[in-house]
Amino acid sequence: MTQQQTAEASNGLSPSGILGAVTDGQTYKNLLYLMIAPLLGMFYYIILVTGFTLGLGLSVIGIGLGILLLTLVCTRYAAGFERRVANRLLGTDIAAPDDLEQEENGIVALAKAYIGASSTWQGLAFVFAKFWVGIVSFMLLVATLGIAIELLLMPVFPNGTLDVTVSNWEVAQSFESTAEQVAAVPVGAVLTIVALNVLNAFANLNATIASALLGPTTGE
Repeated sequence: MTQQQTAEASNGLSPSGILGAVTDGQTYKNLLYLMIAPLLGMFYYIILVTGFTLGLGLSVIGIGLGILLLTLVCTRYAAGFERRVANRLLGTDIAAPDDLEQEENGIVALAKAYIGASSTWQGLAFVFAKFWVGIVSFMLLVATLGIAIELLLMPVFPNGTLDVTVSNWEVAQSFESTAEQVAAVPVGAVLTIVALNVLNAFANLNATIASALLGPTTGE
C-alpha cells in the first residue's frame, strides 16, 4: 500500500472521513451503481444460463456451438459495458483489454480468438459474479439505507415509507407512539451515515474487482 493509499484509508476512518460520505458526490454515484446491480445481475444470469444450457444441449447437432460462441460474444459486450459503468460511476480508470488476436478471417478464426483471449474468461467471471453482487447489493441497501430512511421519515410517514421488513421485523410497526417516532429520527440519521460508509466500502470492493477482471491482463 502506498503512502497516498494509506493516507486515504486513514482519512476514511477518521470522523471527518466518515461524516464526509454524506456530502461526497462519489457516494451517490456508488449508490446508483449498487442500485442497478441487481437488475443487471439478473439480466446477465438469464443470458448466461440460457446461452450455455442451449449451447451445450444442442452442441451435438452443431448449432449449439454457434450459440456458445454467441454467448461468449455477448459476454464480452457485457464486460465492456460494465467497464464503462465502473469508470463512470465508481471512479475507476480501466482500459479496454487488447488481447483479442484474430489471425485469419472467418467464424472459426473468430471463435479461436475469443476462446484464446484471457479477457473473455475474466469478463465471463465478472459478468457471472454480477448476479451474486446484485443480491448482496440489494440486501445491503435494504438492511442499511432502507431502514435509515424509514426511521428518518417516521414522524412524517408513521405507517412507513418503504415498508421495509427485515427478518419478519416491520420497521414502521415498531414505533407506535409520537414520542417513539420522533426519537427514531436521530437514530435514523446516525444509521444513514453508517449505511453510506458501509455501501461506499462495498462499492470500493466492486471497483477493485472490476479493475482486476475487466482491464488488460498482466501480459499485455
